[in-house]
Amino acid sequence: MKSKIFIQILSLCLFAIFINFSFIRCGTHSGRKKTFNNVLGCYVLDLSKTKLEGYNIDSNTYKKLALCFFSDSTFKLNMNVPFMYNDRGKWKAGNVNEWCWLLFDGFQYDYNNKNSGSQFTRPYIENIDTFILVNAATPKDDEKTISNLYFRKVKS
Repeated sequence: MKSKIFIQILSLCLFAIFINFSFIRCGTHSGRKKTFNNVLGCYVLDLSKTKLEGYNIDSNTYKKLALCFFSDSTFKLNMNVPFMYNDRGKWKAGNVNEWCWLLFDGFQYDYNNKNSGSQFTRPYIENIDTFILVNAATPKDDEKTISNLYFRKVKS
C-alpha cells in the first residue's frame, strides 16, 4: 500500500515538473519572439550618449552610422567602421533575461558557446526615443573597442 502511494506521489511530482518546464520553455520562446519583433528596424548611432573613445575625429561621419535589423535575422550597417568587425552579419534575439547577439560575417565564433558574438540590449524607451545598447562590439583587427554604442531607432 505504501509503495503504491509513493509511486502515485512520485508520478504526480514528475508531471508537475514537466508542466513547469513546458511553461518556462514556452515563455522563453514567446519572450524571444517579442524581442525579435521589437528589434526589427533601423537605428542611428546616438553621439550624445556614445563616447567614441579615440574615434572623435571622425564623429561627423559616424553620426550617419545606421544599423538595420531584418526579419531574416540579418543585420547591415550603412558603412564600414573600425569599431565594428564587419558591416553585416546575423543577429539573435534574447528574452527578458538574456542579451541579444550580433554575429559578424567573417569572424570565427565558437558556435558551441551560446554567448558568442557582440551583445546588445532589447530595445528600451528613454523619454520619447527607443534605443538599443551594443555592449563592447567586436572591433576590426587591432582597433580600439568602444564600451557602449547607443543606437536610436529611426524606423520600424
